[in-house]
Amino acid sequence: MSRRVFGPAVNGNQRNNLPPIIAGIHFHDLRHTHKTWLIEDDIPEVAQAQRLGHRLAGVRGIYSHVTPAMRQRIVDALQARWEAHQPGRSADAPIAA
Repeated sequence: MSRRVFGPAVNGNQRNNLPPIIAGIHFHDLRHTHKTWLIEDDIPEVAQAQRLGHRLAGVRGIYSHVTPAMRQRIVDALQARWEAHQPGRSADAPIAA
């Protein structure tokens, strides 16, 4: 994974004359980015925590649960981000639901 996918994305691929996608990013930065996207997309905190392998402390952790609807919101939000950034797609084109 690191040599075939992540390394070329960070360092580019000189053989194919491809520049880095995001120069200097570290693997752990992906978790920070993902958490930020979840916040931007108004995903409930309990679903964010579960997605990242965390637990909420105290009463919030005891009485908060992730529902199938919350999981679907995450999928829908990530799908919308993916579709919005596909090559050849105009920035103002609506995203199909």
